[in-house]
Amino acid sequence: MAEPSNKTILLMDMEGSGGRRDSEQAVIHRMLYAVLHETLSAAAIEPTEYRSEDRGDGVFVLVDPSVPKPSLLRALLTTTPERLVSTNRLAAEGARIRLRIVVHTGEVALDEFGAVGADLTHAFRLLEATALRKQLARASEPSVLCVSDAVYRGVVGHAHAGVRPEHFHPLAADSKEGASLTAWYHDSSRQHIRTAETEHSTDATTTSAPAPAPVPVPALHTHTGNFFFGTASIAGDSVAGDKHIGTGAPARRRGAEGSGQ
Repeated sequence: MAEPSNKTILLMDMEGSGGRRDSEQAVIHRMLYAVLHETLSAAAIEPTEYRSEDRGDGVFVLVDPSVPKPSLLRALLTTTPERLVSTNRLAAEGARIRLRIVVHTGEVALDEFGAVGADLTHAFRLLEATALRKQLARASEPSVLCVSDAVYRGVVGHAHAGVRPEHFHPLAADSKEGASLTAWYHDSSRQHIRTAETEHSTDATTTSAPAPAPVPVPALHTHTGNFFFGTASIAGDSVAGDKHIGTGAPARRRGAEGSGQ
């Protein structure tokens, strides 16, 4: 058996390809590779720096570890959806594609038959996860990017240029082996808030804390006996310093108590 070496693992899979006509599958197959090659080109990945294998309704790519992962993630977050939007706009309804995308990293062994390794299996478990399929089904974008926990903690969480960790949200994926796998999917319409005690996601419009309730101010009531024919009540304490109420002569009433005016 060949000895494994470290690779960046990139998987792409088309949504609903099994229900297409043969003529439509031929079209979407070419579209998939056009999107892949433009994405790799945008990440400045040379043909000698990766190896790809066809999966019928998808493709998986093994990228040399010398290629910076942030550049690949930036291309997947920008070039891939932009290319999909422009391609789908010109395609017939039966030839439009939406992609689930997974990025993982780990040890992969290559031989004359292909690639094997537990890390490669881990990536495919994420790709086939029901939770990821649901995220693509509800997404407004034509693709959803999912990164493994290793990629999130080693790359995404460090907020490299163009990669915003607050736009990645936790996703639990069940595996055939029975263990739950942790991953992170990208959704820029929501913000993920991390604190020392909890991790949760929320809508971007609700991230600010509610304004505190106003603190009630005790009322200061002062009564004067002859102020415009009645008693005035002054509430509040808006003037700083000591307050004094004058003791001069009472105000003169008009009419009966006047001096004949």
